[in-house]
Amino acid sequence: MTRFPLATLGVAAALAVAASAGAGLAQRTAAPPIDLLETPAPQSPRAAGQMMNGLTRAGERLVAVGARGTIVYSDDDGRSWHQAAVPVAVMLTALHFPTPRLGWAVGHDGVILHTQDGGVTWQRQFDGHQANIQMLVWAKAQVERARQALAAATEGQRQAAEDALAAAEDSLAGFEQSVGFGPSQPFMGVWFGDPQKGYAVGAFGMAFVTRDGGRQWTLLSDRLPNPEGLHLYALSAPAPGVLLIAGERGLLLRSSDGGERWQAQTGLAEGGLYGLASLADGSRLFAFGFDGVVLQSSDLGQRWQAIDSGTRSALYGAALAGSELILVGNNGTRLRLTGNRFETLPSPDGRPLGGAAFGKDGWVLAGWGGLTREPTRPGAGGEHHE
Repeated sequence: MTRFPLATLGVAAALAVAASAGAGLAQRTAAPPIDLLETPAPQSPRAAGQMMNGLTRAGERLVAVGARGTIVYSDDDGRSWHQAAVPVAVMLTALHFPTPRLGWAVGHDGVILHTQDGGVTWQRQFDGHQANIQMLVWAKAQVERARQALAAATEGQRQAAEDALAAAEDSLAGFEQSVGFGPSQPFMGVWFGDPQKGYAVGAFGMAFVTRDGGRQWTLLSDRLPNPEGLHLYALSAPAPGVLLIAGERGLLLRSSDGGERWQAQTGLAEGGLYGLASLADGSRLFAFGFDGVVLQSSDLGQRWQAIDSGTRSALYGAALAGSELILVGNNGTRLRLTGNRFETLPSPDGRPLGGAAFGKDGWVLAGWGGLTREPTRPGAGGEHHE
């Protein structure tokens, strides 16, 4: 069965655009391919209307990322937006700011961008060409270890060792094919614990870590218990030293020692877990994703239980304001946590939503139609949480 790299808002839009563009190509002369990693994001007065996949705060500033390398920022809670200078034109999927000035954004073609001025200008730190090299070296090492294990296997161990070698060789063949296509794999999540140490995760188990603010990114995939190379979508740190990665087929990876060792919890949901969120006091964590699934944990991710979200729409983003948590997703879905259950809120236009943030007087929503503001009803919160 063919596995598509992602099942999130950004890829759905990319596929739709590609399909519509491709409909008229049969009668045209093929144009030379454009390297989007070497093409600056096009500047537009309507940049905030681009499809947006991620939205976060950098201190008091709001910053959003989306299609065609677009990054915009607002210093007035989303009333007006300014477009940032970005050196690439690939789809951007997620971003994180550990401080108001320092931030990172990730996206397609394995790109990792960095800003030192609160999102006004960005520089490329890493891309899929570099990622492919490290992933290929790792895959070759896996094959060599599997061959050595087979050579040393007893008769009773031989079948398992042969199966392990076949899986490693298949994985290597896949990586070699991927390298032939170029830097095609996307990152889908990024998180920094401080200005030096951060993580980026993405399709087919791609995961990298930096300990020097992104000057060097090194492979983390080889230390994750993810033998099938399931897609990794989001990261979170609900407490000091505790890290979580959410992924495909209900996969959750957890570290309790700051990312040195990881344990896997598998099959927690049938589909992908696209996001992670926690209440301000850390008392409850939530993992959410495909088919409206929501999982809850009260022990920093050691155990999870499913709770009824009241929707079958995929959930992509979350926003926290004081004690209030909202989830947003496909079909314009908006859910507000009320006690131990989620309340479904009205969706004016049904447009898919990929992210949300709270401003001083309402929500700011990011999605298929760009960025919009919606007032918060009285008594519904509205003080943003950093």
